[in-house]
Amino acid sequence: MSIVPGTLVKLPDGRNGTVIPAPMRAKGRVLVKVQKGRKRWFKVDECVPVLVRY
Repeated sequence: MSIVPGTLVKLPDGRNGTVIPAPMRAKGRVLVKVQKGRKRWFKVDECVPVLVRY
């Protein structure tokens, strides 16, 4: 599974976040929106996709 904008991910500190489109490309990094509307860059290796069943 690839990490694309809209993917829910589990972060290294245990929080959940959503991958959002980045204004610029950073090789091997994704921009994640976490609690309280904050945005942070994380390495792709650190983010684990969360499987959601509907």
